[in-house]
Amino acid sequence: MSALTASRPSNGAAFFTMMRTAWKVFVVRSMQASGRSKLMTFTLAGFMFAYLFAGYFLFSRGLHFIANIPVIGPLLSERIVFMMFFLFFVMLVFSNAIISYTMLFRSKETDWLLTLPVSHRVLYFWKFCETLAISSWALVFISAPLLGAFASLHGLSWDFFFQSAFVYLPFVIIPAALASWGLLFLVRIFNKWVAGAIAAAALFWVAQSAYGIYANHQELQQNAFSQTVAVHQVLEYTNMSKNPFVPSMWISESLVNWGNGFHARGWFYGLILISYSFMGLLMSFAVAGRSFYPVFSSARERTFRHSIARRRARTAKRRGRGIQHFGLKHFVPVPFTSRSTRSLIAKDVFVLVRDPAQWLQFVIIFGLLLLYTLNLGNMGYEDASPFWAAMIGHLNLTVCALALSTLTTRFVFPQFSLEGQRLAILSLAPFPLSKVVWQKFFMSWAFAGLLTTGLMLLSGIMIQQSWQKTLYFSSMIAILSGTLSAVAVGLGTLFPNLKESNPARIVSSFGGTLCLIVSFLYILAFIATLAWPVYAGKDNPEGAFLPSTEKTTLATAVAIGISATFAAIPLLFSLRRVEKVENLEKL
Repeated sequence: MSALTASRPSNGAAFFTMMRTAWKVFVVRSMQASGRSKLMTFTLAGFMFAYLFAGYFLFSRGLHFIANIPVIGPLLSERIVFMMFFLFFVMLVFSNAIISYTMLFRSKETDWLLTLPVSHRVLYFWKFCETLAISSWALVFISAPLLGAFASLHGLSWDFFFQSAFVYLPFVIIPAALASWGLLFLVRIFNKWVAGAIAAAALFWVAQSAYGIYANHQELQQNAFSQTVAVHQVLEYTNMSKNPFVPSMWISESLVNWGNGFHARGWFYGLILISYSFMGLLMSFAVAGRSFYPVFSSARERTFRHSIARRRARTAKRRGRGIQHFGLKHFVPVPFTSRSTRSLIAKDVFVLVRDPAQWLQFVIIFGLLLLYTLNLGNMGYEDASPFWAAMIGHLNLTVCALALSTLTTRFVFPQFSLEGQRLAILSLAPFPLSKVVWQKFFMSWAFAGLLTTGLMLLSGIMIQQSWQKTLYFSSMIAILSGTLSAVAVGLGTLFPNLKESNPARIVSSFGGTLCLIVSFLYILAFIATLAWPVYAGKDNPEGAFLPSTEKTTLATAVAIGISATFAAIPLLFSLRRVEKVENLEKL
């Protein structure tokens, strides 16, 4: 025992060893990926720089427009900063909880690391830092244009960005620590239902926000509309972002005070943020790290007992009734499908249901999209000009399409890679592998199309559109969902990662990034084509805005042609690749 203790590395040495190993693996994989396709590397880099410039331009124009509103402009521009960081904080809590659950309790790497002579506290702290890096790097990238636009609005120098760097890292540490502590508590208490508890908390937050939106809408309808009433409503329902107990308020106060020249007050809130982040790191290592292994052991023990109980119940059922066909005929009826297709659908559904880290993110994203849809009733659509009344429908379609592209990239793209070693088993089935590709495409299209079409119908009701326009935009989102599903399935088959079982890492590859870029370019081309007749008719004489029917028909036909092109190319190439793989296996 003493020899084992003597050979055990110190906590700091073990932590830095894992950090150096992870960094070297990341560098090697990045160099290999960039070496395989330099064109893709330049494409990704160009897309990132294009987003930074476009985001800066849009945020700058928006903040300058709001700041120039008489009397209330500066107040509203500052409140936007508070709300943005409040939403970032909420999303960071949920994303860290989901990723931590995957990294700590459903990762084979964690099982292997537990066999090494490394302290459990160090292992937990390393996984905490790894989760922090995976979940938080996008915040810096997404908020960089907003920060630049805010600095441009106030005419700040480069010192502002160096000051912001001191508060950005402490800001992302606090939600990661809170999410990790809450996750350990939920796994300790619930274990099997931990994902349901996180989903219930997310849905409760969405429901509470939706009720507030409904009450706000009713109050606006009862009161006479005026600028004073509108400003009062905006300030009242964004007061949650000014809560002094929420860390997003501290970073917002720091940035706003630095922007206004109150450096001492800005550093006061910045130091509060830094002190609480250090306390979060200390508590994560000393307290949460000490309780990690007992929670992990009890969770595995309960999972093992449940699996044995389920296996015995399944065996008893088979002995009593005979072995039933593994399909969806006892789960959800799927008409006009073959027996093999039902089995493939059942497999994908059961895999999704058994992986809470997957469907939990799906629930949260669609909950936020539903919250956005319910808030459309407060836009004053009935008081808008004819041109903006027509543009609101296209902007709403754009928002739903962008959210849908995120979902297809996150959930549909990794599907073929997640088959992994099961492809050898599927290749022995009495149907070609191309059927697997078609099944994933049609299943994704049906599922995403039903949800997004329902949201589009609801949004049409909320903004009081005519039933013709509502059906038109609903059909367009159905076409969008089909094309985005085809892009995700096709590129996921062309750029598979069969050795990886973590969907988040599969999506973060070059293929996943390329899928997101192609989806974004397709949405841009599709929406721009549909909106062309509306923009062309904005200068219609006599003040009567009416898009040309001929132009609308032509734009719709061109948009459908663009969709067919974007859907056919990746699907055809993926089917050819699958056919080549089958031919090689036969040889």
